[in-house]
Amino acid sequence: MSGEDRADRLRRRRQRARDRARTDESNETEETDKSEETDKTGESAKTAEAAETAKLDETAKAEETAEKKETEATDETDEPKESVKDVQKPTYMYLPHSVRRDLDRAYSMLKAEYEYEYQEGFEKNRHFYPLVVSLGLEAIEELDPEDVRARLSEKE
Repeated sequence: MSGEDRADRLRRRRQRARDRARTDESNETEETDKSEETDKTGESAKTAEAAETAKLDETAKAEETAEKKETEATDETDEPKESVKDVQKPTYMYLPHSVRRDLDRAYSMLKAEYEYEYQEGFEKNRHFYPLVVSLGLEAIEELDPEDVRARLSEKE
């Protein structure tokens, strides 16, 4: 089972949940409309129309808010940022607690220095992890098997 298959399944599951929520919401609206129609008089028709308009306004406001959130995640060119989940392949690792602690500390320090220096974001998944892995790969290329064994025994 590849990570991409799992990610696709998760995306599809989330989309189905969103679709169900929308369907449930529209069903509730239809049930409310039907119950109002059964006991309508001249005044209740006007009230129903006002309620319908209010619901449409609320829906439009919710959509606007969602659009604003999407556009807030933009860079200076006003193009929406692509999710790191859509661009990069997920990789899962099991790390000893000491290595994980050192990794988190290194990220925190580098993030603070980078953001202070350049006044722009430094994301863990988008920037830090690829940097750590690529620098680590460069260092590993210089190791011979004896060096690897020595490093492993240091970590245990």
